[in-house]
Amino acid sequence: MPRMIAVSAATVLAGVVPGTVLPNPVPAAVERKCTSYNKYEGEHYQPKQLAQLAKQAGFTEEDLVIAVAVALAESSGWTKAVLVNENCTTDRGLWQINDYWHPEVTEKQAFDPPTNVRVAYQIFMESQNWKPWSTFESGAYKENMDTAREAVKELNAS
Repeated sequence: MPRMIAVSAATVLAGVVPGTVLPNPVPAAVERKCTSYNKYEGEHYQPKQLAQLAKQAGFTEEDLVIAVAVALAESSGWTKAVLVNENCTTDRGLWQINDYWHPEVTEKQAFDPPTNVRVAYQIFMESQNWKPWSTFESGAYKENMDTAREAVKELNAS
């Protein structure tokens, strides 16, 4: 009860009428314009290594294959891949975790393959689909599906 009173008092002091729906502010990053570019650095993971990481994180069956295909489309398998977007946000690591949407993920974590894939798995589980990844939405991941399927097959055979 005291927390509710404090929240209500804070909203009144801020000039907000309780129950009022506030418009979502436009993120500062979205208002800015940057020149988009990619940078591929770090260790280069092969598709089978990506499959192993994704499987350890919890991906299974067809989602395991898609996880590998998405990572190949997003980062080409480079652990320190960076994409600076036109809105000045940055996608980082193998599964290109965005710094605006996931500020809790430090650069060190984003460039650590096991952490990057765990975050990717968490994003996937929360959304229950692959839509957070632009290469899935655009269909670019499909170019890597045969390679990804072969990598998963090799992993399962070993």
